[in-house]
Amino acid sequence: MSPFFLDPAMSAALWITIKASALLGVAAIVQGVMYRRTSAATRHLVWTLAIVGVLLLPILSIALPEWAVVIRPASAKAADRAPVVDPVQEPAGLARASAPLAARPQSEPVAPPAVSISWPTVITSVYAAGVLLMLMHLAMQRWSVRRLARLASDVGDREWTRLLSECASTMGVLRPLRLLRSRERSMPMAFGTRRPTILMPAMADTWPEDRRRAVVLHEVAHVARYDCFTQTLAFAACTMYWFHPAAWWVARRLRIERELACDDRVIAAGTPAREYASHLLEIAYAFDRYRAPALAVSMARPRQLEGRMLAVLDAARNRRVPAPRVRLAGTAMAAAVLLPLASATATVDAADPQTDRIPAAAAPSPAPKQDRVIGPHLKAVEWPLAESAQRIARAAAAAMRVPQDTLPGTWEIRQTDTTGTVHLRLVEGNSSSSSNISIEQLEGLTAAQLADADGSVQFRLRRDAGTFTFEGILRRGVGAGTFSFMPDPSFPAELAKRGFARPDAREQYQMARHDVGYAFLDELNTQGYAKPETAELVRAGQHGVDVTYVKDLGALGYRLGSLAPLIELRDHGVTPTFIRGLADQGYEGLSADDLRQARDHGVTPEYVRAMRDAGYGSETMDELINARDHGVSAEFVRELADAGHRKLPLDQLIGVRDHGVSPEFVREMRQLGYALPTTELIRARDHGVNVDFVRELTALGYRRLPMDSLVRLRDHGVTPKYVQELTALGYERVAIDDLVMLRDHGLTPDRIRTATARAGTRLPIDLLKSLADGGMR
Repeated sequence: MSPFFLDPAMSAALWITIKASALLGVAAIVQGVMYRRTSAATRHLVWTLAIVGVLLLPILSIALPEWAVVIRPASAKAADRAPVVDPVQEPAGLARASAPLAARPQSEPVAPPAVSISWPTVITSVYAAGVLLMLMHLAMQRWSVRRLARLASDVGDREWTRLLSECASTMGVLRPLRLLRSRERSMPMAFGTRRPTILMPAMADTWPEDRRRAVVLHEVAHVARYDCFTQTLAFAACTMYWFHPAAWWVARRLRIERELACDDRVIAAGTPAREYASHLLEIAYAFDRYRAPALAVSMARPRQLEGRMLAVLDAARNRRVPAPRVRLAGTAMAAAVLLPLASATATVDAADPQTDRIPAAAAPSPAPKQDRVIGPHLKAVEWPLAESAQRIARAAAAAMRVPQDTLPGTWEIRQTDTTGTVHLRLVEGNSSSSSNISIEQLEGLTAAQLADADGSVQFRLRRDAGTFTFEGILRRGVGAGTFSFMPDPSFPAELAKRGFARPDAREQYQMARHDVGYAFLDELNTQGYAKPETAELVRAGQHGVDVTYVKDLGALGYRLGSLAPLIELRDHGVTPTFIRGLADQGYEGLSADDLRQARDHGVTPEYVRAMRDAGYGSETMDELINARDHGVSAEFVRELADAGHRKLPLDQLIGVRDHGVSPEFVREMRQLGYALPTTELIRARDHGVNVDFVRELTALGYRRLPMDSLVRLRDHGVTPKYVQELTALGYERVAIDDLVMLRDHGLTPDRIRTATARAGTRLPIDLLKSLADGGMR
């Protein structure tokens, strides 16, 4: 048996984790059953009670008296009818025979115990490290909140204080509130449990009155609901159960329901839903890169925008705040689940006292079987209700599962730089797609409305697979809201007539979303494409392969036979314009792979045209790709020509570029008197003979040295500084060979200075060499 399960502390920790999982599971089942009928505030209450429950579990498990829950093993069903064997006295002969064995001395050596890992210690250390990291994160978040408060200034304007007082009265907040104005770009937020504080960005002074009121109402609603306190409780639960995914999931659900509940309160206070939705949209995008500290509650996170927009614009939504009796009843029900669960201790009914007993001699002798003990109170047993538990889990999952196809999504629309074209973005669940479409396709929306209208809007987008209906708001050229989809019931049959598989509901929705319609399918048939699966049709639409793309590539001679290579070309940015541009430059009939390679490596029609103008118009596509990869551009070619190197072969151009021989290097070396061929320039660059090296040597009197001499000096470490220091010691215009000899023998200026001081006169170079060979120090 593993020592992990035998350790009492580990057993208790495991049992508490199981209880916490059960408690969160019960809360999830309750949420799934009541999700459609209850308000966000009620759902937030359920999650809050679950968080409080898992925090109290360890304390109550110790404080409450144990309640033994007898669990009967499933294997005991057969034992109900099995006889229980009474012990029978052992025959004397056998007893005597076994006696010497018991009395036999243990003379054989015993192997030393193997060194084993203390798993309880390891697991405790890992858990403690996780808690420590969470506490460090908490300290950093507290510091962030205090920093925000310290850098902000109190708002004393009469308009703001009046608005704060009115909103507090509307929300029923009697506690004093502090209103701060941030000096940084920050999201509107509330923080503090003992002293509630609302932080507004400085730009809020420029907001219209209705937006100010909506934002302050939302933040005061957080204070009225004690959301900062529940946020702290959730953080504490995540700290205690940091290893448990359910704890993090519940904390996330708590945040979502918290914001929805505050939105409900703002709308219930009289704020028009569409107007409030527009405020949410603009605030979320104005502060999309700002993230509030974990201990503060901010107004609008872009990640939550979709669900909140749906909820705000849902006129049939339940927005009620739970009455005190509902809260009391919920707390009582939570206690009724928590207290027995906390005190429960699992034990196993190992035998049935009602079974018949027969002598051992008449009974079979099966192999002995023992229960596996997990700690002092918990045994690992076979649960007879395992199938029932699975059925409950499946029922809970079914209750919580909401078919995605029945849910609407959100949309955003913006003007583009092209007249008559708009950018439409659809978001549904974790999926989003966007495209530029003609505004004429949108029934009920005109360009003038989008540019000038402020207010609600409704329009439609008809596709062969179905119709999208959009509802929302417009403001200053930007719109947002929710959409729904109505499939065309005749669409699957029409696809079957054309030889394609019938799509399911989800596939039909995706085909409508990406405009995979009859014209696209007919074009595939016309060009002789193999019949793709529905999933591949959807994938083509998702990747931008539309009927125009298929038709244009077919007209250019690219009928690829299947959608996969067509999708690959589209993904790599190979457009009809790109293909025509290469053809205009003489590169016609390229294979699909050549087109993809050219696009990937940046060999555009513009690049080909520029290289042709620079004198390189007969190269193959592979040669152009190689030149482009090495950074050879038409501008590089022209600058080299201006520096005196014209019409170089392409391989020489690549060599010059690879070795760092820039046009500036060529030009400056020429100015210093070195008009060299490219091979010599490459050699100079490789050996570190740069312009500064040559210029400084020239200033010291070494003018127009052969390139061999320059390379030799550089290779042997003879720098202009070394020559300058020798000159200062009286050794002027030393020959190249002598400079190399001195440097090779390690005769530094300091050593030469020391030798000269000892001799009392400047020593000849030959003598310096002899002294160095003799070990001069």
